[in-house]
Amino acid sequence: MKTLVAIPALNEEITIRQVISSISSILHHTRVTILVVDDGSTDSTREFAETAGATVISHGRNMGLGTTFRTMLSYARENGFDFMATVDADGQFNPDDLPVLSEPVISGRSDFSTASRFLDPKLTPPMPFLKKWGNARVAKLVGSLSNTEIHDATCGFRVYGPRAIERVSCFSRFTYTQEVIIDIARKGLRIAEIPVAIRGEREHGKSRIASNLWRYAHLSIEAMYSVAHGHSPWRFYGKPAFTLVFTGVLTDLLVLVRWLIVGRITPYVAFGIGGLFLITFGILLILFASIADISAANRKMLEEITAMETRRIRTERSD
Repeated sequence: MKTLVAIPALNEEITIRQVISSISSILHHTRVTILVVDDGSTDSTREFAETAGATVISHGRNMGLGTTFRTMLSYARENGFDFMATVDADGQFNPDDLPVLSEPVISGRSDFSTASRFLDPKLTPPMPFLKKWGNARVAKLVGSLSNTEIHDATCGFRVYGPRAIERVSCFSRFTYTQEVIIDIARKGLRIAEIPVAIRGEREHGKSRIASNLWRYAHLSIEAMYSVAHGHSPWRFYGKPAFTLVFTGVLTDLLVLVRWLIVGRITPYVAFGIGGLFLITFGILLILFASIADISAANRKMLEEITAMETRRIRTERSD
């Protein structure tokens, strides 16, 4: 079984060599390739990763964590890997936990496993209250959008099995962690959440993703909304559309009944106009839902083609 350990990195020269050497020492007995995707570092991250023995892909400039994830995923698909683990380059994760995290996926009990800082209260690391509160709200939103229970939706310490590698999609440039969980759950793949001990704060420097909480929240919600409505456009547009149309028709019928009875609609002219606006906006939303549904169908077809091509490459590489 070929395993890829993929590490996104941006200016992590202080920790990158230690992270790579720790992974190598833990997984030395398996067919493991360590890939570092350098997302436009301006320090010596790339050079240090190469001297530590990792394969390095450099974007040349900062493209965002979501784009970095797609680079890692493409490498795994194009080179026929059976499993892919993602580990951050800042040293917050302990590579000793990789066997525990990967066990449900390797054994076939799940297609995807993600580390959780909050599933076991005894393992929850010290962190600022606002950060902990924000993580809880994001997890609840991701759980609602994915119809699955999740306690930690932002941790990047994960393992992807063959089916997850074949089928997962990510379109956000900014991040991928929440979007991937929603996408995998919506596709019916099995998710395992594994409680592990993780350092609550970086030892060196500041987080590149969550340094601005308002920007992080805005872009994360945008990404989650995008993937959720891509899977269920009628849920997001159809229900509000029919509600608007029904309300508008009901309002105008009441105004019409008054006109039939008393011969005038005053003082309810505004209600009649408002009803027409509601019907118009509802019809527009129905048209938008139809277009989004066609787009979702095209996306599913392309994802099936990608999955088949990934399986073909994996089979050829294994032979």
